Amino acid sequence: MYGRRGGSSTRGGGRRGVPSRTRSSSHLLAATGADAAARLRAELAAEGLESVLDLGAAGDAGAVAKAVQRMAEAGADTVVLQPTGDEPDPEGFVRFVAEEVRPLVS
Repeated sequence: MYGRRGGSSTRGGGRRGVPSRTRSSSHLLAATGADAAARLRAELAAEGLESVLDLGAAGDAGAVAKAVQRMAEAGADTVVLQPTGDEPDPEGFVRFVAEEVRPLVS
């Protein structure tokens, strides 16, 4: 339920008069491996988004983690890493994110 009480916006069970914080999630296109940068560029170009800055991350775990951290610092509570459509090993991508990227994100 959304409503106004005492001039403060409340959302779903927030304490009376205390604004509830809206959560924010973002998706980040990500690629890893030897051809990661090329695959990311190709996907962004196919979507007509090649000129949009910071829409994706390519490289090793450190590079992807830095991109996630930038989004978190910009206000994202959750960052969903989405592999490129031509990801050669989707299960490996999930392992990469869980085992190598996640530990680097504070």
